[in-house]
Amino acid sequence: MSRPPPWTVRPATVDDIEAFEAVRIATWKACFRGIVSDEFLDGLTLSPYRIQRCRDVIKDTEGSAVVVACAADDIIGMGMAEQASDTRLESDVGEIRALYVHPDLQGRGVGRALLEALTTALRARGYHAAVLWTLRDLPPTRKFYEGTGWIFDGTENTHDWHGPVHLVRYARNLIEPS
Repeated sequence: MSRPPPWTVRPATVDDIEAFEAVRIATWKACFRGIVSDEFLDGLTLSPYRIQRCRDVIKDTEGSAVVVACAADDIIGMGMAEQASDTRLESDVGEIRALYVHPDLQGRGVGRALLEALTTALRARGYHAAVLWTLRDLPPTRKFYEGTGWIFDGTENTHDWHGPVHLVRYARNLIEPS
């Protein structure tokens, strides 16, 4: 008999925002160094814009989902999903907008559980497919997504975060084949 994990995944509340944003910032600073400029990473803070954006997504329970992974009273991971931001995609395509696990706890199944909760939530909200973006030059993350059934769809983009950062898009069908 296997033991349950020492953490749980649940829907986020507005009271969780500061804690899960701290996880996001810690993850960026630990995992994106050498890919994203130090200037950008060192400047990451909990901003009023991010707090309001998270509040808006949490309150949109029909089209969005925000989940957190908790170990005891500590938030150790977070994920956010909503309708795809690319207006060229069909309206039934959702997007995993964020998926972060505290750097000290990666590789223990937390990310997989968060991703499953988000895809389940998107499916329940009527989305038939989903996309997500990740850093092109972050092989462990790309391997993680590929190992969970996501496929690089050939779409790339570049953002300027105090220097160019290359992103790649992954896609997945959310409807189980009959």
